[in-house]
Formats: sequence, structure tokens, C-alpha cells
Amino acid sequence: MSFISIYFLLFLLLVIFFYFNIPKKHRWIVLLISSYLFYLLTDVRAVIFIILTTLTIYLTAKKFKSITEQQKEFFADKDEEWLNLNKKDYVKKTKKTKKILLTLTLLFNFGILFALKYFSSIADSVANLLNLPPLELSILLPLGISFYTFQSVGYLIDAYYNKVEPEKNFFKFALFVSFFPQLVQGPISRYNQLAPQLIDGNNFNYNQFKSGILLMMWGFFKKLVIADRANILYLSIMDNYTMYQGAEIYFGMLCFVLKLYCDFSGGIDIARGTAECLGINLTQNFKRPFFALSVTEYWRRWHITLGAWMKDYVLYPLTLSKGYNKFIKSCRKTFKNSVASKVIPAGVAMFFIFLLVGIWHGPNLTYFLFGVYNGIIILIETIVNETRKIKKIQPKQHKKTTKFFITFTKFSVTFSLVAFGKYLSAAPDVTTAFNWFIATFQNQSFIMLFNDFLTRTDFSVTNAIILFVSTAFLIFIETMQEKGHKIREFILNKKIIIQWIIFYFAIFLIILLTAYDGSGGGFAYENF
Repeated sequence: MSFISIYFLLFLLLVIFFYFNIPKKHRWIVLLISSYLFYLLTDVRAVIFIILTTLTIYLTAKKFKSITEQQKEFFADKDEEWLNLNKKDYVKKTKKTKKILLTLTLLFNFGILFALKYFSSIADSVANLLNLPPLELSILLPLGISFYTFQSVGYLIDAYYNKVEPEKNFFKFALFVSFFPQLVQGPISRYNQLAPQLIDGNNFNYNQFKSGILLMMWGFFKKLVIADRANILYLSIMDNYTMYQGAEIYFGMLCFVLKLYCDFSGGIDIARGTAECLGINLTQNFKRPFFALSVTEYWRRWHITLGAWMKDYVLYPLTLSKGYNKFIKSCRKTFKNSVASKVIPAGVAMFFIFLLVGIWHGPNLTYFLFGVYNGIIILIETIVNETRKIKKIQPKQHKKTTKFFITFTKFSVTFSLVAFGKYLSAAPDVTTAFNWFIATFQNQSFIMLFNDFLTRTDFSVTNAIILFVSTAFLIFIETMQEKGHKIREFILNKKIIIQWIIFYFAIFLIILLTAYDGSGGGFAYENF
């Protein structure tokens, strides 16, 4: 069931009706049934995989709790002399048992993710290498598998370190894993932040309900009016890129950047708005990434919950590992405790994270190189920033005009670096990405964008005007938000008649201007 279908809106209305019309303590049951019904209606064949993930992680976390309680009971019966002699060894033994359980469960769940997402591509590559016919495997990729796997694994690791109290009720934990608004493409929530909201139940809040509707409409606007329309122009140019000149090809890639942002963030807005209608607050996943003044800052604003997950569950354990500590010592020895000995390990750790992010996107070599590309930029920025911190280099004070020029330059460089990286994530293969990139710098003529450009793309003038005006409106709203203005609060503080005029006008405008063809097309990240 797609977010952008009338069936989803009818489904949501039914969920809201039943949720707020049964006793509060049982409302989580409505959410659980609704979530599994949503999954069955969307991807019935793949429900076994989400059940397997839920079951294995629930049982392992419960076993962690059991081991901890057994340890406490065992120590309670021992005298002080025994504890002084044997406690350390016993703790070490139980920790090893928990570590083995954790490792096996992680291997099982990431193994499922790897097999479904990468095995077919690897098998084809091996067959090609050995000059064998392709296997032509048709492997099902469950809806949102990366998102629910990462979210569940985060809970398991927190349970391992006793940061969360393992859930006793299997069905309540199943709700945390499968909560339907975030199932499609995130955000990746933390157990302590989301589970209490799901389980405790919420009272109906009219203002929060209206706020959720507004956020959903903003998501629909970004997806249906901008993203789907930008995608038409992007495909028209890049599928026939040899017909266009450099500036036109770059414009096509800008359409892809716009499409990807409005598609992904629009889907997240719909998810968060849906949850708000039920009184549940999901974590923010985007914070106006194209206002960033460095690639590092861009990634802090883009897919925030994935970045936070990587930081907490990969980066921190990596920096505390024995291998990484040996690498730090090696750097100190090689660079004689200079600035390089301190900044290079930090940069390498960040590079590794972005390499994983690239691999997470998919099995294609383009995604791997996308991770390498961003990793190298982050590596350089990390080294420069850490060097400035160590040397205590303070930023110079500039006049307003100079400061504006510096800010604009940083913005332009950051945007260009991000945009060029998208050549890799957009192209079907490395050769195509390389050809697109080379063609961008050939036959440069910005005048062509204003001559017969639209005629050659079969993109109507009306569509072009809608895309331009709607994008300008998006930039205006995000500029206001960047300055600290809370647009939804501003609307909801108006008189009720003004609010309803805005609601009806927005709905009418989205329906009128939508580029969606009604075929049930989904979001770019729903099968990641």
C-alpha cells in the first residue's frame, strides 16, 4: 500500500477512528494489527522476514536480561571472600556468553539483509567472471528491510549494554519493529524514544492532529508536485544525454538532486505527519541539508537517523576497538606525535563510515564509489577541522559583505561537491556515470537552456513553470525554517477560518498540480 494512494488515506482514517475509540491501555493493539495489515497489503510475501527479525532479536534481548538476573542472584548467595577471588572471572564468562549471543543474532539478521540485497548481484558478477550464463535469480527484497533491521539491531545492542530494559511482551516489541508509518523508509527510531509512545497510548489532541495533517500535506507537495515532476525532466535528459550539451546535462542532474531530496524527505514528512495524527512524535530525519556549508554538515542534516545510528553503533565501537587503538599508536609512532598523528585516525574512521553508507545503498559498484567519493571528502574535511582545533586556529572576523561572499562560496562549493557525487548514485553503472560527468563539461552553452531546451525534452512549458514556482516556494519555506520560523505553529495560531482556508487551498493545489499518474509508484528508499 503506497503512501501516495487513496487507499492509504482511507486506511489511516480507519486506524485513527479505532485507535481513539477504544480504552487507552489497549490502543497499542490497534497499532500492531494496523502495522501488520499495512505490511500484508503492501508486501505479503515478505512478512516472514520481519517476523524472523522480530523473533530472534526479542529472544536474544530477553536472554541478556535473564543472564544479568541470574548473575545477580548467583552473587547474592556468595560471601565477600568468594566474590573477591572469583567475581571477575564469572563476570568475564557471562559477558562472553552474551557476546556470542549478540554476534550470532547480528550475523543472522545482517545475513538475511545481505543475502536478499546483495547475493543476486554478487552471483551474477561471479558468473560473468567465470564466463558462465547469468543465474537470473529473482530474489524478493522486503519493504523497508534495512530500516527495520537497523532499528531492531540498535535495540539489541542497547539491551546488550544495559541501556534499555528488554521488552517482556513479544507483541509490544513487534509493534516497535513494525510501526507502519516508519516502515517504508524510516526514520530509524530508538527504543526509549518511540516504544513508550506506542505502548502507553495517547489522547486525541486536535492541534497535534492538524499539525500532522499539515506535515503530511507538505510531504505530498514535495513528492507529488516537485519530485515526480523533476523526475520526468531528469529521465528525459539523462536517458538521451548525447542529445544535450554540458549545461543541460548538469541541469538534468540538478533535477535528480531535487527529485531525490523531495522524494525522500517528502516520504519522511508523510510518515511523521501520520504518526503525529496518532499523537506519536517520530525523530526528525532531515534538517534542510542544502543549506550546509560543508559536506560534513550536509551529511549531518541528511538522513539524520542513519548518521546517528552509524555513529553510535559503528563509529564509537570502532574507535574503542583494539585494532583501531593499534592504528592510533602506529600513527603516533610514524608521525612522531605531530598533528597528523591525531587527525589521520579520526579521518580514517569517518572514511570507513561513509564507505559503509555507500555499500548500504546497494550492491552496485556505483554505490561503493559513491561511498568512497564522500568518504574522501569527509576525510579531508575532518583532517582540516581537527588540525584547526589542535592548533587552536580561530576563524577570522570579516565585514558583512566579505562574510556573505565567504558563506556563498562555501555553499556553492558544498552544493557542487554533493551534486557531482549524485552522478554515481543516479547512474546504473560506472561507465554511464563517467560518461555523464565528462559530457557535463563539454559543449557548454547556458544559452541553450533558454532556447529550444524544453522542446527537445518534451517537457511542457506548463510543467516547467509549475516546477520552477513550486521549487521557489520550497526554497522560501525552508529559508524561513532555517531562520527559526515555525511555519506549522504560525498557521495553527491563526483564526480557525484562516486555518481551514489554508487546508482546503493546499489540498486543492496538490491535487491540481500533481505529476503522479496514479499507478501506485513508491518512494526511492522504500526497498533499501
